[in-house]
Amino acid sequence: MEKQSFWKTRAGHLTLAFVVIMAAFLLILAGLAIQSEAVCVTGFFLIAAAMLYSPIEVYILKRK
Repeated sequence: MEKQSFWKTRAGHLTLAFVVIMAAFLLILAGLAIQSEAVCVTGFFLIAAAMLYSPIEVYILKRK
């Protein structure tokens, strides 16, 4: 049996989503510090995309 790379597993995908959420949180904090609404909105969209990745993958992309 082939050994799969960690990043190609479900746990790897969720870990990547977590890392994106944490990076977006820091981006929002930086946007608040420099008083830039565009940076905050970018961080918000990154968080929303990372949080919606798992349900979209399960219920839409890999539907059985």
